[in-house]
Amino acid sequence: MFKIGIVGCGAIGSFISKKVVDGTIKNTKVVAIYDRNLNKAESLSELTGAKICSSIDDLVKEDLDLVIECASIKAVEDVAEKSLRNKKDVLIMSVGALADKELFLKLQNLAKSVGRKIYLPSGAIGGLDAIKAMRLGKINEVILKTTKPVNALEDALKNLGYNLKDIKNPVVVFEGDVFEAIKDFPMNINVSVTLSIAAEFPAKVMIIADPKAKLNKHEILVKSSIGTLKVCIENVPFEENPKTSALAAYSAVRLIRDLAEPVKVGT
Repeated sequence: MFKIGIVGCGAIGSFISKKVVDGTIKNTKVVAIYDRNLNKAESLSELTGAKICSSIDDLVKEDLDLVIECASIKAVEDVAEKSLRNKKDVLIMSVGALADKELFLKLQNLAKSVGRKIYLPSGAIGGLDAIKAMRLGKINEVILKTTKPVNALEDALKNLGYNLKDIKNPVVVFEGDVFEAIKDFPMNINVSVTLSIAAEFPAKVMIIADPKAKLNKHEILVKSSIGTLKVCIENVPFEENPKTSALAAYSAVRLIRDLAEPVKVGT
């Protein structure tokens, strides 16, 4: 039995837990959970039978094969570092935190030193297996063009001074590099960081708010000495959290299933 612990009992943590309980994720059990919101933790404990831990420190001391971070960008360093130091592999959902180069290298080196793994799900995009192969040549350019409904970008747009009622047509609300993108859109553009890590090349990012859009659309262009890759994915928004795509949650479920199964295909 593959034993997991979950930090963060919100939409993603609950979704993963439901997929364990209904058997979508086979041969797996949610053993321990933690959330600062005790009500959320209690609800998830009722669903899974998992132990409610009083802190991250307590959770990582449990008998676990994998710790899953579903909390926030701010929680990544604490969850990942404590998991690795306690000889636990860790799956990071808030991949945007790894746009911090110092943090990425710190966790990478720590994982190497303790012989553990850090897993990053593909999220709302595809083609990462091909991109990882292409980087064995020379990557020359990585571009991500993301189009989302206005309501999916609501919080970030308000913080940037946009009046949502004034957006009547598709408008480019961001254009810059991956580091600026995740800073301005921390809940919306984790895929830019995942893409950049896969390519080992900083992505150029364009974000478009479209009041008529119903889906989250990601268009990827990667040019390398090996070839050119173009990927376009249109995703249904995640019902519990429209800031992200349903595929992001399902990619985590697929990754956990792969870890518990004997045969693995692709990334």
